[in-house]
Amino acid sequence: MPIVNECAVADCAYNRDHTCHALAITIGDVDHAHCDTFLDSPSKGGDSAATGHVGACKAAECRHNRQLECHAPAITVGYQENNVDCLTYAPA
Repeated sequence: MPIVNECAVADCAYNRDHTCHALAITIGDVDHAHCDTFLDSPSKGGDSAATGHVGACKAAECRHNRQLECHAPAITVGYQENNVDCLTYAPA
């Protein structure tokens, strides 16, 4: 599974020091490549010893997506306007 190389969404419960600590995140739906795992919370969660990975990607029109799995070497998550998105998303 590709790693979440960087997460710029400091208010996410899984983010500590720009690093995602969810064991696996889900990206997107059929219309948008947002981070489905994003949780705006002051409480921190995840495994502080782990680096997040992409478990599933529902953005089927992304060039890195094969059979709803991400095949990018790594991804970056951050803000695209007001949305928490996969910034590695690239239309096929």
